[in-house]
Amino acid sequence: MLADDVYDAFVLVPLYMAMYMKADLYIHGKMSKRLYKNIVNYLQRILCDFSPDLSRVNVSVDGFAEASGEQTIIGTGISCGVDSLTTIYDRYVMEDDPDYRVNGLFFFNYGSCGDYGEAARRLWMERYRLNKSAADELGLPVYLVDSNLHAFTHTKELGGTQAGYFANWSIILGLGCAIKKYYTSSCYSYSQMMEFGRRKRGSDFAEYSEAYSVPLIRTERLELIIDGCQYERSMKTEHIADWEIARKHLNVCVSPVKGAHNCSKCHKCMTTIMPLEAIGKLDNFAGVFDLETYRRHAFRGKCERVAGNFFEVDNDPSLARFLTAHGMRLPSPVTAWLYLLPSRASRLAKRLVRKIAGENLYSRLKKILRR
Repeated sequence: MLADDVYDAFVLVPLYMAMYMKADLYIHGKMSKRLYKNIVNYLQRILCDFSPDLSRVNVSVDGFAEASGEQTIIGTGISCGVDSLTTIYDRYVMEDDPDYRVNGLFFFNYGSCGDYGEAARRLWMERYRLNKSAADELGLPVYLVDSNLHAFTHTKELGGTQAGYFANWSIILGLGCAIKKYYTSSCYSYSQMMEFGRRKRGSDFAEYSEAYSVPLIRTERLELIIDGCQYERSMKTEHIADWEIARKHLNVCVSPVKGAHNCSKCHKCMTTIMPLEAIGKLDNFAGVFDLETYRRHAFRGKCERVAGNFFEVDNDPSLARFLTAHGMRLPSPVTAWLYLLPSRASRLAKRLVRKIAGENLYSRLKKILRR
């Protein structure tokens, strides 16, 4: 599958690095002319608008060529999250057009499981084993791609992990001998991008511009399609709630336990479980969530949904609207703020002590208090 006759896979990450370091980029080889033109004419402008740390640079190549091979795969990623399963459900289970129906699944190691190193790789393999059982039931092959791209993108020198999106797209381009279409699952709806895009400037490239950036990442033979923007997240959860694959394999956690299983209390688990509770289908997911753990933390989660950004919660206002529209009673804003105030005040106090005392003294104080 690997396209070793063009350099398409080795342009996007160096481009981000070059723009950050204010250095021109020279590709000592050939690449897709369409990808090159889109980078030079459009993508650099979007990146400059996204972050003041990025600047336009000159991009030079030795020439243009297209990846060889017979491109037959219509692919998408499988993580068994809400976004991933929604794309698979719509583009495989419900799709009857062979020109658009998924026929292969992919699972990449590029930074989504953590910073570069063995810990992230172990988690990637644990998640693969969970995903593989779902793919087997679907009757679709899963192709693994291991990479070290996040050794370059997940660095403080690049100002965080925003370049990680480019690592993901680079791997897809690297499989240009086999893939003709690839659906990338979006976390955000079109309305969210329009409403909150400017607020995410400099912090989340996907929410800022994914809807119009991803279509630019293409060659003469490989097309990337952004999928999922037609739904808000709660709508996706409801959309797949009756699907047996989702009931058995849904995996959304950002703080996984016991071999990459859902913790049932982190913000990602909460934003998935609450819509299921609101539509009366929570018990059907008892195999993937610990419902007792959720119920012990549910009130806090609902307070965070109501309090929103006032308490630095990564909050989606559409979730609260979905919950109330389906009859779920949420705490009032005053109740939510009062409930969350002690823990948020404690967190603020810790930050102040750490800032004033310094990291070493702060660590020593924590040890003394624990004793």
